Amino acid sequence: MSNKQHVLTTYKQLIRALVKSSKRAKITQMKEDHKREIALLTYRKIGLVRQQASDPTSSSKGQNVHQLHDLTKRIQMLKSSDPSQRKDLHFYDNSSRLRQTIFQDLPSDESVLSKRLQHLSDLSGFVKNQLEYEQLVERYNPGLKMDQEEKVKRTAARVGLQVPDL
Repeated sequence: MSNKQHVLTTYKQLIRALVKSSKRAKITQMKEDHKREIALLTYRKIGLVRQQASDPTSSSKGQNVHQLHDLTKRIQMLKSSDPSQRKDLHFYDNSSRLRQTIFQDLPSDESVLSKRLQHLSDLSGFVKNQLEYEQLVERYNPGLKMDQEEKVKRTAARVGLQVPDL
């Protein structure tokens, strides 16, 4: 295998590891963004309803109804969307920059090239192992990633009680 092919193979391994490790964080971030946007749209919807209730004879009633319908549609769309199904999660955002960094000034000296390849391979292994470590920590310490409400519900369930729904 030529040096260029070996560098390319190592680069692909690194990209795969980076994509896999960043996927969970991106999904979590997208879910949080959806929650924030849903809250904002709901707040706008409440404002429109209050405005419409305070001035029922307004000439812009039809426009308000249309805006309410649009807001409701967007809220439902956000609630039903699944961020884990997005195709952009299968790509690494900075791959061109990484490629440029790796492939620029490829050394012609065999020992320097082998050290660089080993370094890239070590980076790929580190990213994979870090992902596995995070998964194990989450699996065996589920309380670390839970919000306060979920912790209270589980604690109550453990002693045979149920938290009332508000």
